[in-house]
Formats: sequence, structure tokens, C-alpha cells
Amino acid sequence: MQKGCIQLYYGDGKGKTTAAIGQIVRCVGHGFKVLVYQFLKEPNSGEVSVIKSLPGVEYIENEGPIPFMFNLTPEQQEFYKEKFQKKFDEVREKYFSGEYDLVVLDEVIDAYNLGTIPKEQLHEMMDKRPEGTELVITGHQYGMDISELTNRADYVTKFVKEKHPFDLGMPCRKGIEE
Repeated sequence: MQKGCIQLYYGDGKGKTTAAIGQIVRCVGHGFKVLVYQFLKEPNSGEVSVIKSLPGVEYIENEGPIPFMFNLTPEQQEFYKEKFQKKFDEVREKYFSGEYDLVVLDEVIDAYNLGTIPKEQLHEMMDKRPEGTELVITGHQYGMDISELTNRADYVTKFVKEKHPFDLGMPCRKGIEE
């Protein structure tokens, strides 16, 4: 791949993961090698089986149920921080190997804002990106300052929700939101 860039998709609107998946499909269509990790998500979302079946894609999977971090006690949050840190260490090692053309860190902005991963480690990944690696990061902003991320990115797209059925109490629907 030519010089890689950093793409950042954030906001409360639907479509961030979908945009990242589109980028994966485009890269695979050109025979590129892709690494994908979805933070704070269980591997039962509809896109996972398709992503894992694509040639050249390595998908790092979370284990066990993943609760909403907002609903946890401080002790439970610490347990999950340690769990996610182990996965993030694995992702970072693979990322810095330089063997991937595209690395997608889905919902990493959420992990960043919730303190689930050390902010400095994500900054380092953005600042010391292997030359030919495209990095895609996604997530919600939750009203927090993410300028440390947007300033480092080459592409920044904000997804703004104007209306969503979840606001009226409709849960996530299989095949649409999950």
C-alpha cells in the first residue's frame, strides 16, 4: 500500500462501524491484509462472520459477555480494563509489526474515553504508525474532548444522530444495529 493515513469516524449517529466495514471490503478487494479488533463488543454482531470469512482478514475476538462499562462497579471496571488491556497489547504488537495494510479499531474511541485503555498507547499508535498502514478508528464522543485524536487524524468524519428508534425505547435489532 502507499503511505497510510488515519481515518477517524466518531459521533452518536449510526454508521461508524458500517463505514469501517466498507473500508475493509475495499482493501480486501485489492488483496490487502487487514487486522480488525472491536473494543467493548461481543463477537456476535452480524458483520463478524462476514469479516472473518474474508481472505486476508485477521479478526481478534473478545471472550465472554461484554457488559456496558457504564453499568459496572469500580471493581468490575478494573477487571474488564485488565481483560481489554491484554487484547489491546496483542493488537498493538501486531499493528507495530507493519505486516497489515489496514488496521481497524472499532469503538476504540469509547475505550479511550472510558479509560479502558491508556490514552498514551492510542496516541503512540497514531504517531508511530507503520508507513504503509492505514488506521481506521471509530467510536462515540460522549461529550468528551477527543481533540488529541482528531488532531492526529488525516480524515475526520462526525456521524450526527438526528433521530433514532433507540430514543423511543426500541432495542437494537438483529441485522440492523447488531
